[in-house]
Amino acid sequence: MANAVLYIRVSSDDQVKNNSLAMQELKTKHWCEQNSATVLKLFKDEGESARTADRPEFQKMLEFCKKHRKEIDYVVVTDLSRFARNVLDQAQTIAQLAELKIRLISTDENLDSSASGKLMQNVLGSFHQFFSDSLSEKTKARMQAGLKAGRWMWKNPLGYLLVNKQLVLDPDRSSLIRKGFEMVASGQYSTTDTVLRQLNALGLTTLKGAPVPKQTFQRILNNEIYAGWLISGDLRVKGQHQPIVTDELFALVQSRVNHKSVHHDPVNENFPLRGLARCWKCTKLLTAGLVKGRSNTYPRYWCFTKRCKGVKTLSRDELEGQFVGVLAMIQPAAELLAKLPTFVATQWATRKEQMAEEASKLTKRLQEQQDLNRRAVKAKITGEISAEDFQNFKESTDAEIAQIKVQMETLDQERSGMQVLIEQTDEEVVNFAKFWQEASLNQRIELQGALFPEGLHYSEEKHFFEPANTQLYQAYTDMLEGLVNFGVPDGI
Repeated sequence: MANAVLYIRVSSDDQVKNNSLAMQELKTKHWCEQNSATVLKLFKDEGESARTADRPEFQKMLEFCKKHRKEIDYVVVTDLSRFARNVLDQAQTIAQLAELKIRLISTDENLDSSASGKLMQNVLGSFHQFFSDSLSEKTKARMQAGLKAGRWMWKNPLGYLLVNKQLVLDPDRSSLIRKGFEMVASGQYSTTDTVLRQLNALGLTTLKGAPVPKQTFQRILNNEIYAGWLISGDLRVKGQHQPIVTDELFALVQSRVNHKSVHHDPVNENFPLRGLARCWKCTKLLTAGLVKGRSNTYPRYWCFTKRCKGVKTLSRDELEGQFVGVLAMIQPAAELLAKLPTFVATQWATRKEQMAEEASKLTKRLQEQQDLNRRAVKAKITGEISAEDFQNFKESTDAEIAQIKVQMETLDQERSGMQVLIEQTDEEVVNFAKFWQEASLNQRIELQGALFPEGLHYSEEKHFFEPANTQLYQAYTDMLEGLVNFGVPDGI
């Protein structure tokens, strides 16, 4: 009697649910019964694509055939698409089996050794590869579209759960991961391994419940998804999920761990014009950050667009000085003053919603820090962390709690910048430049958004803001008309 090896494969959960594996096993065993062949072994790949031959059970099947080549007559599959979806892999593997004097059998296709049989074999292989390549292109297009919309398209990373295809915070792990970032950023710990050891002692585990390996922790510290960003190749978009850490905290960790800078969030106390100033050439918003010099770091703005030479690098003081000059030219005419209440109604309502959300997040973070303190006390009592580690952890947590409380007090004291401006109009002429210089970060952003909702375009070459904005263009026009109307002496 002849002997046979069976190979069956599915590549998706849907195929598994539809019992495709069971059907393939039934078909291949039925062929063996009809052709008096004894089944020596069954190899089964689940969730594996045939675009590559690097499949666990497929490779085990080939090794088994090499080892028992004198005992095997057939490798039986239901069709060639189960065997391979790559013409080259198919041809090479069939050739390897032929050298072992083993024949490939497809229960659903007539593949004999005749010229027409070999032609059909190659034609089917080409069709299977075409189908696979076409499906891959469509899948990539769908994933690209999903990423551009801010949706995560893969398995959930540690610290998140996947609920209805949306990432949501994992209540058991997200607070510990945030704490890990804070501990690394603090600079109080000599190595990230020390931080990880404490986090594992406090209950951080993998999805399978094991302690988190240091390689996984390093990947977490370098993954911008925890700051709310989705990255794929050159594509970088803001995700729909809630970030575990802020952009500033993530950037600080990168500087600690990798000595490199990353993208920054538009809202930053040190760079109030980020989110307003645009490159005059590509019209994209300028980014900003601290640029390291020989002996110090310097606050700079620049255009981050690849191959754009509109704004290479620009001093923060120079750009903000130019902006204050623009504000000094703008006097709130009756038309603008009439619009201020509308600006206040919209801007302040939006800001109050943001403040409520921020207050909720701060309250949650405060509870997390207090919970982590309790976990640390328990870990110290049980001997899972040393007294020194406990002291360092407690100092870090207490400092974070104090910072959260300051932020909460600041929110309680915040007022609408536009409301302050309206109150000033009853007593004096509004000075936008003076107000901006003395205002808080949120008040500055509020004023910028009200006066220049589309942003301002800055030319590094000409060293001033281009009059591409209606409000700014009118300011330049009024200034020029004032100079002309001033007049000149006769005869000149």
